[in-house]
Amino acid sequence: MKQFIYLFLIVILSCEKDDVCPETIQTTPRLVIEFYDLTNPDELLQVPGLYALGLSTDAMEIPINNEIVTTRSSIALPLKTDATETEFILYKSYDIVEGEVIGNPDKIKVTYDSENVYVSRSCGYKTNFVIQAFVITADSDQWMINSDILISEITNENDIHVKILH
Repeated sequence: MKQFIYLFLIVILSCEKDDVCPETIQTTPRLVIEFYDLTNPDELLQVPGLYALGLSTDAMEIPINNEIVTTRSSIALPLKTDATETEFILYKSYDIVEGEVIGNPDKIKVTYDSENVYVSRSCGYKTNFVIQAFVITADSDQWMINSDILISEITNENDIHVKILH
């Protein structure tokens, strides 16, 4: 037992400051989208019951970690680091009633280039993106009407990358 304790102490004491990636260091940034009023494009407009799901290459819905249903005027979405496009379904007024999903889903597709950038020994690499295209799929009950790429280079989550009018 003493040997285990000594080994444990040696491992803990031999760790250096840069062995743990600080939470203040941004790793791979997410795509940040803000929603604006279609009739007044300079005014933020919250989306009631906004909820996002990712789509796999075979169109299967994939839950996004820490994504919750909430009324808000922006959303941050993770892009695939091993692909050149990612698709999402964004719901307006999402809810589940008696086991059935209700709400108004719209599909978006983001096409991009990516670049791996070395951050540090403890944080490893992060992936930055450059948006090539942002497409809202037209449907009969479309709530997202238009989009504008504000900043094509996604290097942090402090910037708004895409503006959507609804």
